[in-house]
Amino acid sequence: MRRQLTATLAGAGARIFGHQDLKQSYHKVFDPDVPLQSYRGRLAYWCMSAAHRLGFLSDLQLSYLSQLPLVPAVAPPNHVYDHEFLNLRLNRIYDMPDVEIDERRPQTINVLVPAFDFKSISAGFFGVFQMALFLRKTGINVRLVLFDNFYFNIADFREKVLKYPGMEGVFDELEVEYIGERRKPLAISRYDYAVATVWYSAYFAEKITARTERKKFIYLIQDYEAAFYPANSLYAVADRTYAMDYDAIFSSESLMQFFISNDVGGIRSRGMSHTFFNNACSSNLLPKDMFIQRNLAKKKKTIVFYSRPVVDRNMFELTALALTTAFRRGIFDPEEWDCVGMGLGEGVVELQPGVRSVSLPRMDLSKYIEEVSGFDICLTLMASPHPSMIPMDLAGSGCVVVTNTFKTKTDDYLKGLSGNIIPAASELNEIVSALELAKSRSEDLEQRYKFAKAMKYPRDWDQSLTAKHLNFFKRRLQVRAEKAATGKQ
Repeated sequence: MRRQLTATLAGAGARIFGHQDLKQSYHKVFDPDVPLQSYRGRLAYWCMSAAHRLGFLSDLQLSYLSQLPLVPAVAPPNHVYDHEFLNLRLNRIYDMPDVEIDERRPQTINVLVPAFDFKSISAGFFGVFQMALFLRKTGINVRLVLFDNFYFNIADFREKVLKYPGMEGVFDELEVEYIGERRKPLAISRYDYAVATVWYSAYFAEKITARTERKKFIYLIQDYEAAFYPANSLYAVADRTYAMDYDAIFSSESLMQFFISNDVGGIRSRGMSHTFFNNACSSNLLPKDMFIQRNLAKKKKTIVFYSRPVVDRNMFELTALALTTAFRRGIFDPEEWDCVGMGLGEGVVELQPGVRSVSLPRMDLSKYIEEVSGFDICLTLMASPHPSMIPMDLAGSGCVVVTNTFKTKTDDYLKGLSGNIIPAASELNEIVSALELAKSRSEDLEQRYKFAKAMKYPRDWDQSLTAKHLNFFKRRLQVRAEKAATGKQ
């Protein structure tokens, strides 16, 4: 009842007041010197003061944040572009939290974590959290710094992360600090390090590094993220981060080679240090007898496709057109094949007149691992030099995977990862031909199992992050002799 009431009040406040009015009035509750710019701001302040006296302002704030989109709107509702909105559009890179030196702080590696929620969390965040856990092996305190303004309730997140194998204790084993409200500066020691994990966090990493005795930050690069945008302001400021001073760790060899071959940010010409790792995939290879028996017992086979129409780089249009073409050409008979989409966002595909794909619900990692062993063919495309994780999740589970080549993500590179992967150029007829070949290969259960077992990609994080990576960090992270107690939230 209380949660429903606070959600209703938060929704009403969002409709009546602007974000800036709510932000200023919230801070004025705790700091009387904060100025209010409008009569709506003063009214919002009166409402929040009342909520604070009644003891549910914190619940109201969390409910409001949980209803905000993680990505800001393209244009303000009144089409007046004020300072606050423009900063939001640029992911607040010029409005990062303040940083101050606290001599009492232990030396810390600050892993900068952007906004996320468990409804849409992806493999990129698994890499961030696993990297943070791995960095403890350096002997330095590690802190997750959640710097975006989003819904974060540590008790709630501790419960939800239990469904993500390998990360269950991430909010208990690491120091955690949420500074999205920016009510106070981030306290660091002058011996701290920063780890950027997404392009806009590099601006914060640069700001933190400038206050320390360090010259470089660590940049965990999981894609060429400037390409997430068309040629616009966001593209330009994202691309600029690669020209900063950092040591790079890439989340695949093909991605690292893309940066080197194109000298992105001067990584080759500046002689910047770098290495790569491969994210552990989430494959689920059943015992061989069970794998064979389950597949022989199927009445219909399943082709699954990565359905993310809301994410341009996942090439939904070409994916869907390849499927409709394959079904209309008779390569797949809907009496024998089901077609299901998994991913993010609704995306039903009309395969033939009267025949449509079905969408799997969004799954937590535990449920996803259960599902991956049940597919016969997977079609997953991504306009990126990164191979993405879906091909390995499925190929390592015995599924035949069709995916696209892209720049340094070559035919030989993809085939070298698994014999269950069929690469194709990003062209309709080539993808359809690859699907036809995948249908033929899907009949050979012995070969599918053999190739799955022989996959050359890590299946767990002990295989992914090794002594080689620890040595890379130890050569670049200087541990202070003094030992100080770490503070955990």
